Amino acid sequence: MRSAMSCASAVHSGDSMPVILVGSIKGGVGKSTTALALASEIRSAGQTVHIIDTDKQNSLYRWYEDWKLKDRIVVEDGHRMSQKELETAVYEASREHPFVIVDVKGAMNEAILHATRQADLLVIPQRASAADLERSIEFLDQMEFIESARRRPLPHRVVFTQRSAAIMSRADREIMDQTREAVEVFSSELFQGDAYKAMFLYRMTLEELDAHGLSRTERARQQVQSLLREIVAIIKGAS
Repeated sequence: MRSAMSCASAVHSGDSMPVILVGSIKGGVGKSTTALALASEIRSAGQTVHIIDTDKQNSLYRWYEDWKLKDRIVVEDGHRMSQKELETAVYEASREHPFVIVDVKGAMNEAILHATRQADLLVIPQRASAADLERSIEFLDQMEFIESARRRPLPHRVVFTQRSAAIMSRADREIMDQTREAVEVFSSELFQGDAYKAMFLYRMTLEELDAHGLSRTERARQQVQSLLREIVAIIKGAS
């Protein structure tokens, strides 16, 4: 994992570092869980990460307020930021930290649009359900407008979440195939697991949960590390 994270310093030749959007219109797909899991493993690899939580539910910011360590992960409450404030927050965070993650919910309003101008990748969590696929497509319908405002492409991928690792139903396979026809998809998946829920329950990272014996995190961490390797490769390839 550390070798993948070492690529971060080589991704951008300028002053700013990678900015990752994690976004979805639909709730309950594991958006905030995905953002926190990524930050957790970035931290475990020895890097620092700055999260800007623009979701009005503030689940990531509330996790951070209760998190005891306050070490190598910073979460900033961004749900009431103006577009200029958000743009400034993303820019400043990207100058100070190897990774910036922006947790996005809902349609791309003007404030979020400004954040996308600095983004390097959009990660779209999605469950293997017809309703989630419809919402992902609705979310992606805004891509032409976003890329027009950016004046450059915004790499984006769907990551499947919350599926059972033990069995793939026929319906799961059909939805996943339809998704792959509509949009590029990460090879990595974040399967259903107690470790992800435990992060919010105990206000800890995956590594901490394992150290305290509160949850078996090995498989979850392997999944997140695999996703991170893909993310770093995509950003580096697009730079």
